[in-house]
Amino acid sequence: MAADPTLSSAEIRQIGEALYGSSWQGDMARAIGVPRQSVTHYLKTGGVRGAQAAAIVGLIARTVARELRTAEQDRATTALRHADLSQLLERLDPA
Repeated sequence: MAADPTLSSAEIRQIGEALYGSSWQGDMARAIGVPRQSVTHYLKTGGVRGAQAAAIVGLIARTVARELRTAEQDRATTALRHADLSQLLERLDPA
């Protein structure tokens, strides 16, 4: 049986700042569905384990997945735009 995941206060702070910048506690609290005071409590008590740690790790996973989807959509949009512009250039300035 796997041990409960644990995150130290320093890890929680690092994750929060990486995801939301210097004013991260309120945003993280909203994202994991807890009151802001809970995040402050996690920091004061040395960290979290179990469900709270899993929620924070899940937040990282959701953020990464969303950013990858957005990046892929941007790449697809850019590729279509380049193809359209290349066709237009070829029509207007044939080699």
